[in-house]
Amino acid sequence: MATIEMELHVRTEIGIAPTERGREQALTVLLVVEVDDRHSDAAAREGKIGATLDYGRLRQIVHQVFAERRWDLLEQVTTTIRDRIRDLEHVASARVGITKHHAWADVPRLTLTR
Repeated sequence: MATIEMELHVRTEIGIAPTERGREQALTVLLVVEVDDRHSDAAAREGKIGATLDYGRLRQIVHQVFAERRWDLLEQVTTTIRDRIRDLEHVASARVGITKHHAWADVPRLTLTR
């Protein structure tokens, strides 16, 4: 398997706490996507992006999902992103982690991975 890891930074309003409503938070989104070797090897031999996964499509999915609506729970948005990536051609598996930075004063980083 070929493994693609992509880290994106997003600013969005997310969360259920009253302190999270009406303010944007900085999030880090980590994607770990596996593509079967026969597809990545074909792309390497042929030099054609159509033979494997277009990395730009991963980025588009993340930004589209956040643009569609306001999310209350990390569980909702991670599952939505993961499922859309899994639906892409050539994807064997996908994991999505989203990190909230400074969710509380004593919690510098909170990450949910699905």
